[in-house]
Amino acid sequence: MTRTHLTQRLALLGACGALAAGGALLPSTALAAPATPQVTAAQTIQEHPAHEARPKEVVKTSITTTQRTLRDGRVKVITVKTITRITKDHHGKVIKKSVKTITTVKIRPAPDEE
Repeated sequence: MTRTHLTQRLALLGACGALAAGGALLPSTALAAPATPQVTAAQTIQEHPAHEARPKEVVKTSITTTQRTLRDGRVKVITVKTITRITKDHHGKVIKKSVKTITTVKIRPAPDEE
């Protein structure tokens, strides 16, 4: 009688388990495709008119930066960020428009002249 080691037994058990799991998963995934409903085109149009009427949102961002040198040599940096959001319906008509403007002013020290 031949003796098998524990590692051989565990390897054989793991291989058998993997084959069994793979064999069980293959038919279940092959048959898992959803059945197509038998619906006429007229019913589909009447039941789902809201899918085409989703509003579309367009976002535009513009950033403008200007620099000015002050009398004492410092530099004034002005950054203006404008965010425009436009929401349109499925016909292209503007439903909502919002404009947000953010202005940032920073004063930098005078540049070192070497």
